Amino acid sequence: MNLELKKSPTACACGFSLVEVALAVAIAALAIITLLGLLPQGLEMSRKTSLSISNSSITEQVIRNLENTQWSQLPTIGKKIRYYYNNEAAEVADSSDELTFVAEVEFMGPSYLPQQSKIKQNYLQQVIIRIANSNTSKFEFLPTKQLTYTTNSYCVAKTR
Repeated sequence: MNLELKKSPTACACGFSLVEVALAVAIAALAIITLLGLLPQGLEMSRKTSLSISNSSITEQVIRNLENTQWSQLPTIGKKIRYYYNNEAAEVADSSDELTFVAEVEFMGPSYLPQQSKIKQNYLQQVIIRIANSNTSKFEFLPTKQLTYTTNSYCVAKTR
């Protein structure tokens, strides 16, 4: 007795059903939508990080310039100096097409150590450095526009 069971062509389940394909497409679409929702936040974080790195580099350069300047040649209290930088934090002229950052240094006068507040110390100078991401050399550093630029206060020490 040789019984052969013949299978009908519809009995073979090769491939995926329509429900399985629809479910896979829905999961993939959900994943893509989630990733696309994170993209603007990632780009904003990248922009802020780049701006912070540029500001740090510019601040370092300004402080280095002040430390290398003769102490007697530094401006007096209330005077301001401007520096101009490109997007790679390299110094450029104020009329340059590559102008991306404007830095302003305001001299606040000599600073004193806490325990020697009555003794004038000629080796500490307090400065305020303001940096704006602006392509115009005439940027105004006004208190009402404070959200558009960063402000840092430093004491520059002169030991030589």
